Amino acid sequence: MSSLGPYFAVDALPADPAAAGWQPLTDLLTPGSLEERVVSTREALGGTDVEERVAASTVALGLFSRLLSPAVGAAALGVPAPPVTLDATWWRPFETGPWPLAVEPHARAVDPGEMLTPLVERFATGFALSRTVLWGNATSALFGAVAALRSMHPQLAPSAATYASAVLARAPFAGTGDVVRGRFVRRSCCLYYRVPGGGYCGDCVLTQPQ
Repeated sequence: MSSLGPYFAVDALPADPAAAGWQPLTDLLTPGSLEERVVSTREALGGTDVEERVAASTVALGLFSRLLSPAVGAAALGVPAPPVTLDATWWRPFETGPWPLAVEPHARAVDPGEMLTPLVERFATGFALSRTVLWGNATSALFGAVAALRSMHPQLAPSAATYASAVLARAPFAGTGDVVRGRFVRRSCCLYYRVPGGGYCGDCVLTQPQ
């Protein structure tokens, strides 16, 4: 699905992933790599002027976007979803852009909520982030993939939106936002407005009429 864009692409895992710089996604569940990623993101956003939890929320949003977009792309194309799962997915360090992902052969796709729950807990307990914010980030990432397809491949957007709406109707995504006149509006905020000069995202609850 690389033709849809870098957020939808998933590499095949090489025979010797460690030699190629790949790390198991499960490594993010223990202290180390995730803290390093949050530190580097915080520095990029403004250093000590940015709260750690704000940087962590930004990292979470980017990671969730990469983990959920391939399934949205598959739904849009009408093909089986790639097996992006916590146990079968690898990543490698990067400076900018979307997280590079590779999946093990013969893995099977799982429910997106099941995949993300351990990561949500990790961000919540490791960086004092609200689970409401984190699941809002996940749903924002889901519909962000739909918005990207609507912009680049409008003929695929209806199928992608149908998939995203079906996910939104199920726990743990249910209640995190609403589709209003065809556009997703979340019920929480990713905290990016707390970055100096950051502003608000297009789906942010803080920008909606009260």
